[in-house]
Amino acid sequence: MRQQFKVLGVRRFNDTVEGTKHDFTKVVVETPFNDSEDKAGFDAVHINFGKSDNYDKLRNLPFPVQAELDIEMTTSGFVCRGFNLVKEAPQSKAA
Repeated sequence: MRQQFKVLGVRRFNDTVEGTKHDFTKVVVETPFNDSEDKAGFDAVHINFGKSDNYDKLRNLPFPVQAELDIEMTTSGFVCRGFNLVKEAPQSKAA
């Protein structure tokens, strides 16, 4: 599925924890809460984006940015298979 998101940032991890090797990049996107009496506004969701070397491709973007992501739903969650920059996203302002 291809969808546009406001991308808030990106993070990576490449280390061993308790004998298990971890190597990943995650894209942090803004998503609205579903209609609910106990939630309003937006949340930040972390989507897997391959290994830690993908971080270097995105780290210098002027976050937040608007991007079209190719998202795949897997048994372990959502995975980003493609990232296409659309434009810089407008800065949020505190009320």
